[in-house]
Amino acid sequence: MTINYNLAVSTSKPWTLFKLLLKWRGSIWKSVIVELVVWWCLYAVVSIIYRSALSPRQQRTFEKVVQYFDTRLDYIPLNFMLGFFVTVVVNRWTYLYQIIGFIDNVGLMVAEYVRGRAEISRMYRRNILRYCELAQVLVFRDISMRTRRRFPTLDTVVAAGFMLPHEKEKFDEIQYRYSKYWLPFQWALALTYDARKKGLIESDYYQVVITNEIKQFRTGLAWICNYDWVPIPIMYPQLVCLAVHTYFLVCVLARQYIISEHASNKTEVDLYFPIMSSLQFIFYMGWMKVAEAMLNPFGEDDDDFETNALIDRNITMGLMIVDQGYNRPPEIRRDPFWDEEFEPLYSEETARVPQPSLRGSASQIRLPEHVQEIRMVSLLDDPASPTLRRRVSVVPVNRHEDNIRASRRSSVSAAEVLGSIKKKMEKSFSRTRLGSESDTLPPPGKSVSSTNLDTMENQKKNVLTTQNSLPSAVYTVEEDEIDSPEKPPKRSQSGANLTASKAFAHHILDNVIEEDEEEIIRKKSVMHARHLDALKEKFDNVQKETSSIPEETVETIEEKVEDDRKIEEDKGGGEMGEEGEEIREEGEEIREDGKEIHDGGENKKESSQQSQPPIPKERERSSEFYIGAASRSDDEH
Repeated sequence: MTINYNLAVSTSKPWTLFKLLLKWRGSIWKSVIVELVVWWCLYAVVSIIYRSALSPRQQRTFEKVVQYFDTRLDYIPLNFMLGFFVTVVVNRWTYLYQIIGFIDNVGLMVAEYVRGRAEISRMYRRNILRYCELAQVLVFRDISMRTRRRFPTLDTVVAAGFMLPHEKEKFDEIQYRYSKYWLPFQWALALTYDARKKGLIESDYYQVVITNEIKQFRTGLAWICNYDWVPIPIMYPQLVCLAVHTYFLVCVLARQYIISEHASNKTEVDLYFPIMSSLQFIFYMGWMKVAEAMLNPFGEDDDDFETNALIDRNITMGLMIVDQGYNRPPEIRRDPFWDEEFEPLYSEETARVPQPSLRGSASQIRLPEHVQEIRMVSLLDDPASPTLRRRVSVVPVNRHEDNIRASRRSSVSAAEVLGSIKKKMEKSFSRTRLGSESDTLPPPGKSVSSTNLDTMENQKKNVLTTQNSLPSAVYTVEEDEIDSPEKPPKRSQSGANLTASKAFAHHILDNVIEEDEEEIIRKKSVMHARHLDALKEKFDNVQKETSSIPEETVETIEEKVEDDRKIEEDKGGGEMGEEGEEIREEGEEIREDGKEIHDGGENKKESSQQSQPPIPKERERSSEFYIGAASRSDDEH
């Protein structure tokens, strides 16, 4: 079973990895303990013979042999060979895990596009998915010993339910020398085609989506078979294994402690136990054991792939997706994030931890306070010739917008703030009414009180005054067309008569507002101003018309209506008399007067829009002029 230690290393601490050293299953200690004990025994035998059984002459000869091997031990490039071998094996292991085959996508697409709650539809969905999983079982039986022990024969596959008896008969009818992994996939594709013919799959495109998922699942299993058929060339593992074992076999002699007094290579400290050589053995031999365990991940090592668990997971989850999970979405309701100003929630413990702002590293850069404008010029191919005519654009620095962006950057942009103001104003329009007689007013839900009008008028003035901060100069201003029923043409303005203009197209650090965002602010402010003017004018007209109706007429109408109601109650119903008819006619006249007032307000609104002066068409460039070569430009003109 794969050793899972992710939770133990979820937080980096000084002792995090040291806790892993205490584990045994799948550890480096378990993999090298046998070779290490054998090497210790060989080293001890040679050391005892050198110290006890050899004569002084034989000891000197042995010391020369030790010196010879120790000086030439680096001839074996152990680091180089192990590094390349482990890299190749790890890449191979990673790719095999990526294509091992998870059936989730097949199940989801089958459940989505094979429609119907009838039994035949359910059978199509379940069988398509079961055939795909059957192919995976057949592949794992031939490459993994764990799966082979679970399903020794095809009859055990039938007994486990992955294949039915009549399907095994069809499977056995085809006899040839190669494997038949493709047959369950062919059955699954045939079922998708049949489901399309019967209308269970509603379009050809949906059938293609299902077949593509099945094809991708089959391709992954085919690559697994290919990696099993063609492993890493055997010379490479042989070379690495021979190099590591030879290296430490030589170390049995080369790392012996020399005890002779007259030897040139006498050891400074005589230690009976080879401490440093043992550590080197653990590291290099463990490095090779890592590659050895990952060379074939479909074996029975502690960290090999759990093929049986994957089979159980795929068949259980796949059938759950296509059967019990089919077409059962929950009822659609408003989510908790429906409100515009929703604030995400945290637990009390995590709420105290500051969250990153996720902003650019240069987003907080500000221009110095003394900078009032920025001159944008074109590149000079030849700086030595000052007579060339150059294009210059002057970009004013709007400090007011800089402050707005600095204060609101972490939450919303300036355009979003203005949009929220507009929505709140519209809500206030819909909530206020002028009395209970709504039939005599302009369009319902659009009436406002004088207090709201004053407040909105102040807001309009505040928005407009933020844009009147451009310096005076001789240049042309480029403005986009304003969204209105009749779009006026563009016109040019000089610095003398320029009152409210937008900043120019530029990309100057972060304190200068972007062109699209500022254009939105300008358009919305102008539209707010026009909307407020129209509403105020309409409100004044309504007040003038309604104030002309005498109060005596209203009281007389109310008295007549009350008398008529009492007469009908006494008579128990019936038709209205002459007084009722007169009251009805007077009510009709009042409603007609209200309609005329409404129509008059609409006509005045249209006439006020048409009477606005048109904007000339000449706004083509942003605050730009040309410097240099003045005499030549005069000559040209």
